[in-house]
Amino acid sequence: MSEQPASVSADALHAVGEQAASWEQAVRRAESGETVAVLAHGRHVADVVPSGEIERLRETIDVLSDTDLLRDLTAGLADLRAGRVVSADEVATDLKRRSAQT
Repeated sequence: MSEQPASVSADALHAVGEQAASWEQAVRRAESGETVAVLAHGRHVADVVPSGEIERLRETIDVLSDTDLLRDLTAGLADLRAGRVVSADEVATDLKRRSAQT
């Protein structure tokens, strides 16, 4: 995504040809990863975003809204910083041992 989003003015979209060309350009830019601001009467009213961006934002909101998950992530990061970690091999060995006990 570019630092300064491109923009398309909804005010200039009255003629059908202009409207199609402006929206086509906005879609092309979104396809290439840009977010395109839509302006109406000089105000930012919407964005055309790359496919998948909305789903990523919803997932981020879900994670940030889950206080239990945030607490667990924070505790996990504290464990990592303190060196309280185990290797994948140790986890696999432990899982094999546990499954053999059942």
